[in-house]
Parts: sequence; structure tokens; C-alpha cells
Amino acid sequence: MVLVAFCLAVILAFVAIAIDGGGLLEERRQAQAAADAAALAAAESLFVNYPKNKGLDTKGQATAAALAIAAANGFNNDGSKSVVTVRTSPQPYLDGPNKGVALPKGYVEVSVQYNQPRFFSAVIGTGTIPVKARAVGRGKWEPAFVGIHVLDLHQKGSLNAVGGSAATVTGGAKVIVNSDDPEAAITNGGTVTATELDVTGGISSTGGGGGFFGGINLGTPPQPDPLRGIPQPDPAALADQSHGNTHFSSGNHTLNPGVYHGGITISGKGSATLTPGIYYMDGGGFSMSGQGNLVANGVMIFNAPKSTSDTISITGSDSGSVTITPPTSGLYEGLTAFQDRQATATVTISGSGSMYVTGTFYAANALMKVAGGGASQIGSQFISRFLEINGNGGLHIDYDPNQAIPRRILGLVE
Repeated sequence: MVLVAFCLAVILAFVAIAIDGGGLLEERRQAQAAADAAALAAAESLFVNYPKNKGLDTKGQATAAALAIAAANGFNNDGSKSVVTVRTSPQPYLDGPNKGVALPKGYVEVSVQYNQPRFFSAVIGTGTIPVKARAVGRGKWEPAFVGIHVLDLHQKGSLNAVGGSAATVTGGAKVIVNSDDPEAAITNGGTVTATELDVTGGISSTGGGGGFFGGINLGTPPQPDPLRGIPQPDPAALADQSHGNTHFSSGNHTLNPGVYHGGITISGKGSATLTPGIYYMDGGGFSMSGQGNLVANGVMIFNAPKSTSDTISITGSDSGSVTITPPTSGLYEGLTAFQDRQATATVTISGSGSMYVTGTFYAANALMKVAGGGASQIGSQFISRFLEINGNGGLHIDYDPNQAIPRRILGLVE
């Protein structure tokens, strides 16, 4: 009887390990899933409100979102069966490798604890068994520090600097070329200078006098399109401004945001002032050339071409001036020109000494041709499938995190 009693106790201990241990593993999986979902919900709130709150949970919206998701997954933070702790900047991390360190702006830590009641393990202990899980989410907009990003994965010469062009990227921004071709980036008489050049494939310099200058890193993994998550504007939400090409070749004109069916053309001695907002080109493209002036502060031009001839073409001249700056707030903050992601119409920006253009130019599936001239500044960032730098003048790309569109980041980090 003594031997049976002893063996029975051992058997019950193994049963407790099998039954209660299995329950603990199941609750651990559920707690981790709830923590992950809650952290993502809070990070999304921080992400959506980032332009206004800069990554701080000023009104407790992120915390409320995390607690609601945790409750929906069975962890209602009643203090008895479950405890859910949400921490946002500038609170310190509750656990993990950065325990005690203040959370950065845009980060949120969620800890979920479930107090598992004992079953067979009551023979070897008392009280509930805590099951803990933790997740850290991040939802923020931050500078990308990329002046040029060429997206094509396989094309020879996807970045091509020709003639006597001299492109200089300042502000500590990179040049990134995703193509894995042995001659992914080519200079044929032109030069490209940046703090760092990351090329997946190789580089080639011909024509004499040209080349790439800066820290060159070959064989780097291709980087995803940093603006892939930015939605295209909805023309139905914008006012109709024209039905047919809007063309000025003389005089001074003021245009307002909205949909331009047939596009906008400014040529000759025509001058235009674009008031702040989104200008949606429904076919026809956007063209500025000639001797007139263009002033477009706080403007984002979206091009939805109906043919390859419906391009964005902005050409400065010595007798006229061009000033374009992007929106300073909202979804399209820092984005000056945005072409439909499926469109292949070429985007052309050609400078002169009286040209001052800032912000990001984005054409994910198209060739972008850029030429400098004099002391002109043309753009803060260029993101396109292919990029050609041409002309005999200098191209100054001054990356400024306050001018270029910030990179959007949303996801789990721990």
C-alpha cells in the first residue's frame, strides 16, 4: 500500500505536468497572440495620429485601442484573472532588453498576464500560475535619409548619369539602386556624389571624367519602395476644376486644387500661381515651360495619365522662375509629385538658375529624367523605377527631412 501510494503521487505529478503544463502552453499562445494584436492596434493609433501627436499618446487613444483588443481576445484586465499593462513614450519599458529605458516616440509596449487556476497541480502547490506575454509595436513617420532610390530590380543602367551632368546629394542622404545587373548604375561622363551609395549589382563608369563618389557598397540587398503604403488620392473627393486641357501661354493666372480633366499646360509667357492643395491630372499631364513664372507652395501634383504622352514636365528658364514646395502636413506631407503607380509616362524635371523645387518626386513604374542648371535646387528626394541624370549643369539634391516625405513604419518590433 505504501508503494502504491508513493507511485500514485508520482503518477499524479506527471499528470499535473501533462494536463496543467499543456494548459499553460495553450494560455501562453493565446496571451502572446493577444499581446501582439493589442500592440499592433496601439501602434496603428500612434501611426495615424503621428503628424499631430509626434508619437505620443496624448489622449490615451493608443492605450484604449490596446485594452479593447486585449479584451476582445479574452483578457479584460479585471485585475484578477488577467492584467493588461500598456506603456507608451515617455514611460519606461516594463520588461525586455531595454527594461527601464524610456520608450521612444511612436513605440508601445503591451504586457498581458493571465492567472491560470490549478487543476492536477494542486497536489504539489497552491494559488494560480501566472502566464505572461509581451509585445512591442511601432507606428511612426520618420525621415528615410534617402536622396535617390531607383526601384527596378534587374535593368542595366537603371541609374544613368550622362553628359556633363554632376549630381550631388547632400543632407547625409543615401543613393540606393535595387538592380542586380553587373552595370546597375552607370555614369557616362556624368558624376554622382553622395555620402553613401548602396547598389545591389555593380557600377560602371565610361566617357571619361565621370564616376561615383562617396562610400560605395556593392551587393547590398534591394530595399522595398518606401512609399508603397501611401494611398493614391481619390478624385471623387476633389472638386472638378476643368473639363479639357487648361492652357496658358500669356498673362497671370491663379489655379485652385482639384481635378483637371485634360491636365494643365503653362507655356510661352504664361504665369500661374497654384494655391495649396492636391492637383489631380486626369489625363493630359502637367507641363511648365517657357518664360513665365510658376509659384506653387504647399502643392502636390498627382498624374493619372491616359497615355504615355500625358507626362509631368517641368522646365525652368533663365527668364522665368519656378518655385514648388510640397504640403507641410497631412497624408502627402513632403510629396511634390506623385504619378500613378502603374503608369509608365516619363517624368521630366529640368532646372535653371531661377528654379527652386523641394520635396519628393515619386514615379514607381516610370523613368524619371532630371537635369540641373546653374545654382538651381531640384527636389529633396527622387524615387522612381529608372532615373536618368543628364544635362551639362549641376544637379543639387538637398535632402531635408522637413521637406521630403517621411517614411511610414507600422509593425511589431518585439
